[in-house]
Amino acid sequence: MYKFLSYPLDPEDLCWPGEPVLRTRICTEIGEDSACMTGESVLPDHFGTHFDAPAHFHKGALKIAELPAEYFVHEKVLLLDVPKRPEEGVMPEDLKPQEEAIKGCTLLLLRTGFFQVKRKDPKVYQCQGPFLHPDTCEYLVKTFPGLRTVGFDFLSVGSPCNDLSAQAHQMLLGCHTEHYITAVEDMDLSAIGDRAIRQVTIAPLRVVGMDSGQVCVIGDLEDC
Repeated sequence: MYKFLSYPLDPEDLCWPGEPVLRTRICTEIGEDSACMTGESVLPDHFGTHFDAPAHFHKGALKIAELPAEYFVHEKVLLLDVPKRPEEGVMPEDLKPQEEAIKGCTLLLLRTGFFQVKRKDPKVYQCQGPFLHPDTCEYLVKTFPGLRTVGFDFLSVGSPCNDLSAQAHQMLLGCHTEHYITAVEDMDLSAIGDRAIRQVTIAPLRVVGMDSGQVCVIGDLEDC
């Protein structure tokens, strides 16, 4: 069973406060003057479900088009339920009970349940969401050398509700360590339910020269 674990790109979707959003325009419609429909999109690279590559906060590090393919296809996937309320950080103690399991995965998915807030109270989702605490980012990069990517169902590694975002991103993306962990922000993990995950494919928009970019995430899930 295949399920999308990313949101469709929608100009009405949420972004980090003050940042630009997707803009679209229909150029031609099928009719007397045109045999086809065409359009164009102006797409900021940190809008919607997207992939933070190391260059996002680490000068001179790898950009999204430079990362090897293994960062985008994962058979060793671990989903952890880590319930969080607005403005609550994911802390090391939330993850340490599952340390042995995390050591065996290349993709760690954190499901806080905050995707429900996105539908019910978009402003809270945008401005008061959960976040990865810098201590958690340090714990991940130093403890799990085989972990390539972490994904989650809240807006960003950081949150507009505090000033920890830059520090958390820098630690996660390898500014202070040889190992780096990439991030998939703003995922839709609601479709997984209790199903086991066989594989996750993170299909990137590989724009040369850009630090990061949008991804379409597809989970291969076992049938119930």
